[in-house]
Amino acid sequence: MIHAVNDAAVTVIAILFPVFKDLFTLSYTEVGIITGGGLFLTLVGQLILGRLADGKNVDIFLHIGILFTCIALLLLTFSSNYLTLLLFVFLLRFATAFFHPIGTGWISRTYKRGKLDWAMGIQSGAADIGVFTALATTLFISELTHWTIPLFIWAVLGTLILLLSLGLTTALEKSLLIVPRDTTQHSVKETLHDAMKRIRSMRRLVPAFVISGACWGIIVTYLPLLLTEKTTYSLPLIGVLIALWAVVGSLASLSYGTIQSYVGRKKLLLISYILIGSISLALAVVTTLWILIILMILLGIAVFLTYPALASFISEVTHESVEGWTFGLTFTFQTGGGTILLFAGGLLADLIGIWMPFALLGALTLLFSLVLLVNYSKPFAQPS
Repeated sequence: MIHAVNDAAVTVIAILFPVFKDLFTLSYTEVGIITGGGLFLTLVGQLILGRLADGKNVDIFLHIGILFTCIALLLLTFSSNYLTLLLFVFLLRFATAFFHPIGTGWISRTYKRGKLDWAMGIQSGAADIGVFTALATTLFISELTHWTIPLFIWAVLGTLILLLSLGLTTALEKSLLIVPRDTTQHSVKETLHDAMKRIRSMRRLVPAFVISGACWGIIVTYLPLLLTEKTTYSLPLIGVLIALWAVVGSLASLSYGTIQSYVGRKKLLLISYILIGSISLALAVVTTLWILIILMILLGIAVFLTYPALASFISEVTHESVEGWTFGLTFTFQTGGGTILLFAGGLLADLIGIWMPFALLGALTLLFSLVLLVNYSKPFAQPS
């Protein structure tokens, strides 16, 4: 439930950028600064919070995160110009940094000894349901009422989830919430050395985290802007198209455990990235509605299957005492990739055209698919 609200909150902001662009006269570069800068703040937050939470009560951290998220959503309704929008989006992005390293790490160590792929698929699919709901309703509600109303709705819903979650987790045994860890104080040099050791153990998947992180941001942020500029489709219809991508992705994530048991995790990852690269290039030029529908269905399956697959690869090679720290590192690459490519996409969109973020994403993803194919016989991740 927390993951669903967490990702929905980010999605509401992203899908509202066509409204923000007109309301605050934003350039594509400014859109890139807001989204890329927000992701950078999430990157730093995830790294610090993931390290900080290991050995402590994860339940408390998750509830603090959702509380901050609700506050940030309410503050966003007071945005009056580019600078206030920038500030409040940055606050929201810090608040949403709590869940991914801490929540995913908690799930990882709970299910590490059984049903790992199933659990990762369920937790990823739950977030995707939140994303789909936000995509399907935000622009429609905004057009009927006011752009602040979806933010109010998700703030209220997040508060209800916070209260419900507190009730559900009150009776949990302490052993489920806190995993003992080495309490030795490490120097900055030792911490960096440990980080590099863990990065080397998963180096073949580092570009995968970058690309998957960039996929989500580019599609949710720039596709509505692309369709607004290149077509005559209404904002609610554009919202439905993006929501179609998310709902198919949600179903794919929830079914990930079953799918990978037939296809295999490695093959599934390779096929997904080939599809992502090819479809991203197609989105740079295609505007026909029925073709877009097909592309969004395939893209939803491909993008959303990569998240539980990557999490499962990392979980298998990570000791339970350092789940938060390790997942903090992986999500650093995921959000870092999004940061760089979102900013670059906005800059290139201003200089060349709004289709450029998709051309960039497609070219990089196909290049990585080739690298993955060449190294297919080697382990994708190893114990550190």
